[in-house]
Amino acid sequence: MTLLDAVLSLSEAPARDEALQRILRALAHATAADALSVLTAAEDGSVGVAAQIGLSPAALGLSFDPAEHPRLRRATLAAGPIRFLDPSEPDPYSGWLLGSAGEIHPIHACMAVPLRVQGRLAGLLTLDACDPHGLRGLRDDDARVFAGLCAGALRLDVGPGPALAVGAGRAAGPASGGALPGRSAAMRRIEREIEVLAPLSVPVLVTGETGVGKELVARALHERSPRASRALVIVNCAAIPAQLVESELFGHRKGAFTGATAARAGRFEAAHGGTIFLDEIGELPLAAQAQLLRALQEGEIQPVGEDRARRVEARVVAATNRDLRREVAEGRFRADLFHRLWVYPICVPPLRERREDIPALCERFAAEIAAELGAARVDFAEPALRALTEAGWPGNVRELKNAVERAVLRRRMAEGTGAAGRTLVLRREDVDDAGDADQHGALARSGAPRSPRIALPGERPWPAGELPGERPWPAGELPGERPWPAGAPPGAPVEPLVEALERARREAFARAFRAAGGNAAMAGRLLGVSRSFAYKEAVRLGLIPAPEPRRR
Repeated sequence: MTLLDAVLSLSEAPARDEALQRILRALAHATAADALSVLTAAEDGSVGVAAQIGLSPAALGLSFDPAEHPRLRRATLAAGPIRFLDPSEPDPYSGWLLGSAGEIHPIHACMAVPLRVQGRLAGLLTLDACDPHGLRGLRDDDARVFAGLCAGALRLDVGPGPALAVGAGRAAGPASGGALPGRSAAMRRIEREIEVLAPLSVPVLVTGETGVGKELVARALHERSPRASRALVIVNCAAIPAQLVESELFGHRKGAFTGATAARAGRFEAAHGGTIFLDEIGELPLAAQAQLLRALQEGEIQPVGEDRARRVEARVVAATNRDLRREVAEGRFRADLFHRLWVYPICVPPLRERREDIPALCERFAAEIAAELGAARVDFAEPALRALTEAGWPGNVRELKNAVERAVLRRRMAEGTGAAGRTLVLRREDVDDAGDADQHGALARSGAPRSPRIALPGERPWPAGELPGERPWPAGELPGERPWPAGAPPGAPVEPLVEALERARREAFARAFRAAGGNAAMAGRLLGVSRSFAYKEAVRLGLIPAPEPRRR
């Protein structure tokens, strides 16, 4: 492959990413570099890997903040090619460079060239070599030529824009940027839809299974819109008691109902000028749906207890995992509200339909928990990453995140030493339960016989091959009753419920604190409660010592 091949890439490649990959392959033939990459710049100043050769496959989509990496910061400010000669200086790709046998190698020679489009920094071209003299044969002028080709590829109108490639590996969490994690065709489609819809004020309905990342789409719509400087108000409609929905959304005046001791503005007023995200909108009662329709059509809300309406201007983004068409047909959702929201729906596919996004998501979640544990980084052995990629994930991105966090904690406990400043490498045995929750769902979808599973608390266990509702209740047995197992007479001792619940609570908290190494914040995350509640309960249960009283 020659320079001519790289030039032709701009006219022949079907999309930006393919053009970048062809240019890097041509550059690989012209230099002794062990790894090459193109990073694209985002509006928040971060840079993300859009194309690469020679790095770990999971590096694709990883994002860096130049303020945290001296080499990247100098490269983004440079006027031309820059070489990094100090081997003791930290490199952002440290631990990502692969050798011929797949093992991780250190980096000794580095070079970067800024990519500029119409005078604006569009990204970086980077070259890395294990040999300290590996890049001596590449002239700066030749590097500029290839950098110019990469900059030209970034101007291609087809394919995802620069914002797509960043954010997938950011450890700052979903609120830190408007980019969506993932580089699959489905996520690229969603990115293009967001770019078109974000500047507008039309309502958007985001659909998809639980845990696919609908809130991330809402955040991206807000953060890329002219409303980004104003509030994004998130409302979980399923968590609001039915009798308080109207007050929560539209506010109330003092004395409007029992307990309304003071006037209170609603969520719509809090979102004035910004965006309100109504998650699980299918859970709204019909009465609240009528007021919501008025807010959408007229830009007016009426607080509970007030006679006059108030003007509000907020962009509505809604989300649901229900089939709203069916809800309308069955009378649980207003048809006029449905059609008002269904201006342009964005459907987020389940994780099992975009497996190529899983490696980048794993790296992102691992980076987050590594920061909490104080570890230098978390890497994945190939078998572990393969197991995570091949699992079914019925709980989608949320379940994947829990599995990665659980695997990191297992590895930390297995090694038996503190994680501070160390690199943890996750092995296949750390992710042994990856996809276990999907086993029964996949078998049910395929029609294959199912093996018995453990019943959840309050759930009646069903024999193998039977689904709930497939057989009538046995004579003499009422729904909700569980027959006595063989050998357990009705007169057997029964532990009082209060004692059983307290024992179960103690065991759950003890396991969580052991897994978290005594860290209350991490234990709270494992249990799904706040840090303060986890700490107070652990003290109450005698799992950790009570704090010393303050001396005056």
